[in-house]
Amino acid sequence: MDKTINKNKYRRILIITILLLLSSILPIFGLYYGGNGKSITFEDINNFILYQTTGNNLKDILIREVRLPPIIGAILLGLTLSASGLMLQTLFRNILADPYTTGISSGILLVASLIILTDSFSSLLEVFGSNKLVIAGWCGALFSTIVLLIVALRVKESNGVIIVSLLISYLFGGIRSYLISNAKDMNVMEYWGYVVGSLFKIKYNDLPILILSTIIFIILLLFLIKPLNALLFGENYAKSFGLDIKKVRVLVLLTSSFIVGAIVPFVGLIGFIGIASAYLARPLIGTSDHRYLLPTTMLVGVILMLICHIISLKYFLPLHYIYGIDRPGSPLPIGAVLDILGGLLVIYLVHRGEKKLKLDI
Repeated sequence: MDKTINKNKYRRILIITILLLLSSILPIFGLYYGGNGKSITFEDINNFILYQTTGNNLKDILIREVRLPPIIGAILLGLTLSASGLMLQTLFRNILADPYTTGISSGILLVASLIILTDSFSSLLEVFGSNKLVIAGWCGALFSTIVLLIVALRVKESNGVIIVSLLISYLFGGIRSYLISNAKDMNVMEYWGYVVGSLFKIKYNDLPILILSTIIFIILLLFLIKPLNALLFGENYAKSFGLDIKKVRVLVLLTSSFIVGAIVPFVGLIGFIGIASAYLARPLIGTSDHRYLLPTTMLVGVILMLICHIISLKYFLPLHYIYGIDRPGSPLPIGAVLDILGGLLVIYLVHRGEKKLKLDI
């Protein structure tokens, strides 16, 4: 028995190590493939990483200001949104729970749509200039957090929380649909760009607050591992060990709302990573013990985000040529790539019979 336990432990550590190495290599490829400048070589990327300069000022600016922020953004989004999705799935015992289905992202999207689609609301935040969407996103996250906390404290069962949250999301969606139907075409295009998300919205000066938010989030996660493991066997089992379910529910929702509210406003809505990462990580690591599942999920999220970022830049369907549309082609939105790639991977796993949530520790 001890040999089997040790063997499983070493196998899981090996898997996490391999994922860590892969997630360390992909950013280098992301920097190299992160634009159309053919003059930037792997040697330039290597010099920039090791010595913080390529020896050419123009190349340094291009890498630092254009290519580096989306790569770091992909890593931070992969770490945080995947972990948030896993926490919510464990809390609600539902593999379809994530920041979007629980209404956290819907509040951000609602306030952002008010700013984009209505001139009166937009003028309120005009003082923030180009950062007004970020500020609007923070306001939306705060609004979502307040609504979620009210629901979480009043509803006894966790499944009741996700049902109410989903219904609120539909309500917010109806408001957005009304705004879209009465908006200008250019505003609708801007709103669509926010919905599908883009890593290129992240600027170099945004990185400190994103990194700081991620560090705080990871520290909070360390204190939630034991309560999350207790919830794996159901709320009644957790209560029998003295766990305060409402307190844990509030802490999980607050932690998820904090990180989603801090990061998503910078990039727009990227919804599928929270579901796909945890779903892919469970059969890969072979346990629901959050000591192993949590880092695996976060690393899978990073790898997915980086791969989708590279694909979105280098490969896209030239539909403007096929249909004769007189406008230049553009890379696929990363949200679209993530939905397609993650959806295909999950469908494949379901086909292979990996659709059951494992509860063995």
